Amino acid sequence: MYAVTYGIALYGIEGLVIGIETDVQTGLPSFEMVGLPASSIREAKERVRAALVNSGFTWPRSRITVSLTPADWKKEGSGLDLPIAIAILIASEQLAPIPHTTVLLGELALDGSVRTFKGLYASVKCASDLGAERIIFPITEGIEFDPPCDSILTVQIASLLETVQILKGHAIHRDDLNTPRSSVLIGAKTPRHEIISQLDDQFPDFHDIVGQEHAKRAMLISAIGGHHLLLYGPPGSGKSMLAERFASILPNLTRIEYAELRHIYSIAGFSLPEQPKRPFRSPHHTITAQGLLGGGSQPRPGEISLAHHGILFLDELPEFSRKALEGLRQPLEAKKITVSRSSYTMTFPCNFYFIAAMNPCPCGYHGYSSKIHHCRCSIRDIDRYRAKISGPVLDRIDMTLWVTPTPQTAWSNFTGTNELSSEVMRVMVQEAIEFKNERESSSHFTNSSFPQETVWSMFAFDKASQDLLLSAANRLHLSNRSLRKITEVARSIADLEHSIIVRVEHVAEALQYRSYT
Repeated sequence: MYAVTYGIALYGIEGLVIGIETDVQTGLPSFEMVGLPASSIREAKERVRAALVNSGFTWPRSRITVSLTPADWKKEGSGLDLPIAIAILIASEQLAPIPHTTVLLGELALDGSVRTFKGLYASVKCASDLGAERIIFPITEGIEFDPPCDSILTVQIASLLETVQILKGHAIHRDDLNTPRSSVLIGAKTPRHEIISQLDDQFPDFHDIVGQEHAKRAMLISAIGGHHLLLYGPPGSGKSMLAERFASILPNLTRIEYAELRHIYSIAGFSLPEQPKRPFRSPHHTITAQGLLGGGSQPRPGEISLAHHGILFLDELPEFSRKALEGLRQPLEAKKITVSRSSYTMTFPCNFYFIAAMNPCPCGYHGYSSKIHHCRCSIRDIDRYRAKISGPVLDRIDMTLWVTPTPQTAWSNFTGTNELSSEVMRVMVQEAIEFKNERESSSHFTNSSFPQETVWSMFAFDKASQDLLLSAANRLHLSNRSLRKITEVARSIADLEHSIIVRVEHVAEALQYRSYT
């Protein structure tokens, strides 16, 4: 007898409905699986056999053929165990056929229990997006997603036997088994852009940093406009401390942003904390280009995608491999990365705040001298060190900032009451963003992501500021990209000052953030 059930296979961040066509015919007992199954799926044969028998069902002593469609796509993962088992039960007439709008997800244990698997959340989300009306998946804590409608029934099960009972229409007496329609769906009855609160103590506080007012202001501007930031200066000047506190002043995650994050982390096999917060990713400089950008034989998001809607902090920037740094060119501008291999082409989202930190030279003290430290590097050493970061990569960084250690006088006068706190800075960022949204009647774009053709019409520069921009472009030989980034930063500075018009002083400050000496 012939039967078909449906599951989900993931390719990058996208999902594909997999039809499990099963045929049970008389003949020598065998179990064949076709349709480009990966080793994890081929091994499902023994898991399914043991789970069926240990659940009290009869294993067909017949010729069993399972075809995974579409046949020209390689299928990976263990989430197809459950639909394969149900298809065999239907084909062997131990269970009636089920509607094609039902999607089954789950890995089987030998005792018949159903386990979660890597990518479960993403699979459930894809099933809902692809039109499933009922999704059956393993019991898991806090499974939430944002469906296209509120008519999807989700059913969480603990075993193969429970799955069969549900498909037969029998009630299972467990409070958490059948979730009411839309009861666990993020966004079903709430706005997609509703703010998710986050605890104030999730990140270190800027109040801990003495002085560094110019650096804190640069952080404010970066947070308002979504600008990438390079901090450079001698060791111990506070570059890493500033970066680690940056997330504490960012706007809270929206529900749709959190749903996108859960999708990416599910594919990568990671979990997010129950209390939503923006991710802060700080990989070591020995990371490979693939680990940073994503890819692999099985498409997997890299660190830049794991930093989606959060912060990617690269400390000791020149120590990263040239290949990894050059790979940042596309994602820094496009907010996504396309990974192409011989067998696939995948696009991963990576809309992140990029913060980098570096020393000015190999010894770290070029441009800064004290009674204890002075630069010992030759001009050739300095040039070689800085050449590790190419011009095109630097050109894509909106702001560069020279950071020096806090003077001793600031420490001696420190009372703990005059420092800007993260709470105060976050309010300043939120007010500036609200001002921007009112100014342009839209919250779709940050200042750093406006289409180039609309920058001049949307940013409202006065005549003097335009003249200063053009003069600087001619004298400093600025590229078109550099000129655009200066205008974007100037607009963010004006928003911080609640100024509708971008004035000369805003442009002058933005020009200072393009220096790299």
